[in-house]
Amino acid sequence: MVNLSKIDLSSLKLGGVENQSLAQSKLFLHTLNSISDCISITDMNDIIIYVNKSFAATYGYPAEELVGNHVSILRSNKNDPEVLKQILPKTLEEGWRGRIWNKRKNGEEFFIELYTTIVRDEKENPLALVGVAHDLTEQLNAEEKLKEVQDKYRHLFHEIKAAIYESTPDGRLIELNPAGMELLGIESSEQLASINIAKVFYINKVDRETINKEIEKNGFVKDYELNLKTLNNEVITVRETSTAIKDKSGKIIAYRGILRDITEAKKSEDKLKQLVERLEYVNTQLQQSEEELKNTNATKDKFFSIIAHDLRSPFSSLLSFSEFLVEDIETLEKAETKLFAEKIHEAAQNVFALLENLLQWSRIQSGKIPYNPINFNIAFKINKVITLLSNNAVNKKITILNECSNNAIVFADEDMLFSVIQNLLSNAIKFTNREGVIVFRCLVLDKEVKISITDNGVGMKEEDLRKLFRLDTQHTTYGTNEEKGSGLGLLLCHEMIDRNRGKITAESKIGGGTTFTFTLPRS
Repeated sequence: MVNLSKIDLSSLKLGGVENQSLAQSKLFLHTLNSISDCISITDMNDIIIYVNKSFAATYGYPAEELVGNHVSILRSNKNDPEVLKQILPKTLEEGWRGRIWNKRKNGEEFFIELYTTIVRDEKENPLALVGVAHDLTEQLNAEEKLKEVQDKYRHLFHEIKAAIYESTPDGRLIELNPAGMELLGIESSEQLASINIAKVFYINKVDRETINKEIEKNGFVKDYELNLKTLNNEVITVRETSTAIKDKSGKIIAYRGILRDITEAKKSEDKLKQLVERLEYVNTQLQQSEEELKNTNATKDKFFSIIAHDLRSPFSSLLSFSEFLVEDIETLEKAETKLFAEKIHEAAQNVFALLENLLQWSRIQSGKIPYNPINFNIAFKINKVITLLSNNAVNKKITILNECSNNAIVFADEDMLFSVIQNLLSNAIKFTNREGVIVFRCLVLDKEVKISITDNGVGMKEEDLRKLFRLDTQHTTYGTNEEKGSGLGLLLCHEMIDRNRGKITAESKIGGGTTFTFTLPRS
């Protein structure tokens, strides 16, 4: 957005009425910025004093780089100098409209349609020049593609051979156009007069009899497909449409029709069929993709609604307890003040954890988290996470065992897997009772390593298991020490394991603990 303070519009008059306030200027600029065409305002020396958003975006410049420069920085050397010389005088007279070449900041040249006019004050003194430009790149590309298509079909039309003929009912040719002469291999009119098509061209005599019967019965035959043998001994496939020519008494005196050569078309029929099937498949895929996109957007909308709801709870706590402190700080005991501070701190931590996970999830979705897979020992990585979270486990006297062997080497991104293991272990500690046990196990298979983390904690219901790893629903509960989760940890785990070409699943039973299992490619 161009800074209003950098544009002096106070002298411009709109409809003869001076801008009375900054609000009017803002309205004016907002209107200009809402227009999709490129709008520029220059002084009488063609120095740029304003461009709208579309102009800056089209030319690839920040508005600040354009303001103060001469419009010549946007002109291409492809332009006819004489045309450029006419723009200013024509603008001063009655406005100028035409097409010229311009160039973007990156040097790319493109064609525009430009309309220029002059802004004058009440005394008809010139104030500024206004240009409205439209980028013709897409239009020209479309015109070029249209021309290519038109040329293609014009060429096809001229290449199609259609023989127009007239013959007697018994098969003697009366007239045949040049395309028919060429199609059937007839070289002269004399040769034409001596030919009986029923005897010379029909490979299967039944075809001639069938055509005769159809014409005698119905007065015409339409799109009858048959094979003919030309005078050049070439076998061709044609599609015949003929009609009966009758005299005044209703007697058929001639057949008049068209033979369309479909020999090449028949050869291409299988290829065309394959192409149609392919197009139908692609169309089906596009429809499926469109439906999936709609479902994904709907799911994300619901997900963000859930996140907004989860943010309200800790913020409500923050507001409530901080309000108590503000209003009753003088009367509260030290222990009460400490309790409120702890509650505020806990709520702030929950908000921070949720926002951290949300930020990480959004970075994964946008591809901003780098994916750098290497071979590493998963057992060593698990030990590092256990060390990191050991205080949490000690506080609840929970025993954590790592039974993974040193030959469990995986090919994955170390940072992502560290986050996955940290999330899963943090959850296991959270939902395991005091003096419980958490066990890591690894199973090395042919192409992958299966890693599991099992706790003997509170477990989950079957319906809660189905809510895990989903955007459109969220499952959050308090831990055995009333620990509050952010609700996004498992979703992040799913995204990261999927990014590393693995799968994650969960098994649980109320009172029987929970096991999360994920797979990773072997080294």
